[in-house]
Amino acid sequence: MEKKTDAGPARRRRGHALDDALLKAAWEQLQRTGYAAFTIDAVARAAGTSRAVIYRRWPGRAALVHAAVRAHTGTVIEDVPDTGSLADDVLALVHRLAERIDQIGIDVATGLLSELEEIPDDAKAVVPGVFQQVIDRARVRGELGDSPIPDAVLSMPGALIRYSMIAERATPSDRVLEDIANQLFLPLVRYHAAL
Repeated sequence: MEKKTDAGPARRRRGHALDDALLKAAWEQLQRTGYAAFTIDAVARAAGTSRAVIYRRWPGRAALVHAAVRAHTGTVIEDVPDTGSLADDVLALVHRLAERIDQIGIDVATGLLSELEEIPDDAKAVVPGVFQQVIDRARVRGELGDSPIPDAVLSMPGALIRYSMIAERATPSDRVLEDIANQLFLPLVRYHAAL
């Protein structure tokens, strides 16, 4: 679909310019209407394009919302904590994950979780991947042994934060985050690393 401007004839947007316009329109609609009322049609209208253009890039609503959130807030991969201590890195990381929930809002976060099967698999691997990075750095510093940490353990902090968020309809408290890091995740990491 053509984009009309006052400066001259209509110009077709392509590539990054079109992607940026779509993600901006998606983020703005999300902020106005929330996740439940978010529609592909409204994004297409706001961006001056068609549903088909959106579906060529994202398979559905959840994938588009996830992309818009990532474009607006970034990803935890961009800023993995490196404090020099495993315990401090893990605590900083669970706090960053909770801050991201605050940034996008509980409504959007729980909406995405309700359609988790539509989120790309590589996006689901981000949180376990950053916890693995923190563990790898701790191994280099000599804080942990070399035995592998099971995927279920690496996924646990993210799953517990999501559970707390859904159960409480609020971002997890500092106390909950500290318990996840210090009482649950770190003991399991130390146990498995020493095997």
